[in-house]
Amino acid sequence: MSKDLGPALEKGIWAAVIIAAVIVILRVFAKIKIKRFGFDDALMILAELLAIASTVFLTLCVRHGFGKDLTTLPRIDQELVLKYIAIQVPLVTFSTTFARSAFILYILPLLGTNKIYQGLLWTFMVIQLAGNITSAVLPLSICRNVAALWDPAVALSTTCGDSNAIIKFAYFSNTFNSATDLFLAVFPAIVFWNLNLKLRIKVSLIVLLSLGIVAMIASIIKTTKLNSIPSITNIGASGGIELIRWGYIENTIIIITSSIPCIRPLIISSVRKISSGKFSRSYELSGPFNGRKTNPNETNQSRRTRKFKPDLENGSVDHILNQSAHTSTSVGGHPDSPTFDGTGITKQVEISVFSDEDQLPQSVRQL
Repeated sequence: MSKDLGPALEKGIWAAVIIAAVIVILRVFAKIKIKRFGFDDALMILAELLAIASTVFLTLCVRHGFGKDLTTLPRIDQELVLKYIAIQVPLVTFSTTFARSAFILYILPLLGTNKIYQGLLWTFMVIQLAGNITSAVLPLSICRNVAALWDPAVALSTTCGDSNAIIKFAYFSNTFNSATDLFLAVFPAIVFWNLNLKLRIKVSLIVLLSLGIVAMIASIIKTTKLNSIPSITNIGASGGIELIRWGYIENTIIIITSSIPCIRPLIISSVRKISSGKFSRSYELSGPFNGRKTNPNETNQSRRTRKFKPDLENGSVDHILNQSAHTSTSVGGHPDSPTFDGTGITKQVEISVFSDEDQLPQSVRQL
């Protein structure tokens, strides 16, 4: 009796898809909260919906024996398994493509007006979009009657194209997907490392935006399994279980890693709200009794400035990722002044000296 790998695969994929759905919901909530909900978020929602729909068809596959040796299944179950695979594979491909495109659209504004950087990102996005859409549609259009993909009787009575050519194109598109994931992982590291930012902020940005390296690994493994996709001419014992598994792993990893940078500010904000009350009470009550001496020459404004600086540093990554305005209330001097710290509101005093009494303003001459 052959081992049934279907139920374990189904449970694992559903768990991953549900986690991805939670991350996407948090992403949407975070972007709405800061009033930055955009087309990239809508595209990510679509990617998650497609992932859920494809997982439903995976469940139907498992119900009819997917995960077992397909050669041992009744003919009707074989046909249904092949039919549901023919539907879910394009759905997963579209979902992965849209999720990757959403990430590109998300990081585009972070690069400012650099035309070269933007051109590179747009080029990678367009090529992977075109390649993946073509790769998803070709198998469904290879035969005059699409039912030939799962019904041997129909396959004998209709005309089909060269399936080997489709497999070769799939290798090309998946290889480019892996290259795109590598580019999206390395490119932000190069860009942000050259910016004039603190080392801690650079590392945080690079780590958050380079999580796609994990998706690249999954994409490479999936590419090596393309020959095992089940079809009426390739019903083997493996049944394409590894190809399907790594296709979903790549899909959910891209959705999750592309959305994590968006929800980090929400997590930081929630932690600060929970702890702010406790910290503020601690500051108020322990001030006179904690043994800390207060500098009598320190003004109220300098105390507020000193208290504000850690918050500004902690929010630097959030400011960059959210592209949101950050307002400070400290007072500094002229930029040439040694006490000027580069933040806050600068007060500038202008003094005019008049050498001729006729040039004095009327209100001054009357004094």
